[in-house]
Amino acid sequence: MPTDDVVDRFRQIKWHYAPGDPAARAELKRRIAEAGRRRTLITYSDLARGISFHLPNLKDPQHQIDVHDWQDLDRAIIGDFLGYLSMQSYEEAGFLSSALVVGKIEGSPGEGFYNLLRDLGLIASSKSDKAMILWADHVAKAHTWYSKHLGTA
Repeated sequence: MPTDDVVDRFRQIKWHYAPGDPAARAELKRRIAEAGRRRTLITYSDLARGISFHLPNLKDPQHQIDVHDWQDLDRAIIGDFLGYLSMQSYEEAGFLSSALVVGKIEGSPGEGFYNLLRDLGLIASSKSDKAMILWADHVAKAHTWYSKHLGTA
């Protein structure tokens, strides 16, 4: 388990949605782990499709994402869950599991992933070569981990 500045920064983040729905969190984690075991990536839409979120801090606590019409709230929810899951995988195995989640068209993570890297102090800019190198590194680490483990991270 890594103990470094990244772990400390993760622990300072206020998670708004992920702690409130362990069932949705477990299903998202399972889907990411399955992609990792197959050494592939998963799109945001495939990740979220069909999951009913039960989030007590929303006006309507039951929320399902329409993967054909993403709203700002949907992006915030998925981003929060992905950040939280990345915190767990980083603490357990030293990689960001959300690196395996990408946009359908561009085939790379969204701005939220790079914002997380910046918030963690790993990059200065999402447009840098270092950002792309770090993404590729975490994809490789995730693939290696999930192919050797039962996806516990």
